[in-house]
Amino acid sequence: MTLENGKRIILLRLIGFISTLVYVLYVFLAYFPKVFRNVMTDRNLTLLTVAVTFVFLVVLFWPSIKKYRYIFFSADERTITLRWYKPGVLPGESSSIEIPSDRLAGYEIQEKIMGLYRYLVLYQLVQGRKAAYPPVSITALSRAQTQQIEETLKNYKSVI
Repeated sequence: MTLENGKRIILLRLIGFISTLVYVLYVFLAYFPKVFRNVMTDRNLTLLTVAVTFVFLVVLFWPSIKKYRYIFFSADERTITLRWYKPGVLPGESSSIEIPSDRLAGYEIQEKIMGLYRYLVLYQLVQGRKAAYPPVSITALSRAQTQQIEETLKNYKSVI
């Protein structure tokens, strides 16, 4: 089984791009040709600009606030592979986990802050002991995709 959430990540990047264009257009219209000067006072224009800037920043940083990750999950009879990277304004963290299916020692899906964030923790048998990989944010996955991963991982026999 292979699963990835590339469409959602592309949609988030597209929304960020469009919101940047709209914001630049707003600033240009509000301050250069002074279109809004005939309709509202300078104080009201400043308040409107603060509100528009706040909304723009929330839209732009939403993937970082929600800890969205591009997720690629693949499971076959030999290996379980989980790859992720951090999209958004400041891309960074990119990593991969590959576990031989005969060494899988379980998994756990954690929810934090009343279900706002979801994490997948994979466990592997290493030198006779159960070792945990760092939690991977799966908040960007839909509930159906999370259930698919959970059902797939349930089908593997845990070595512990």
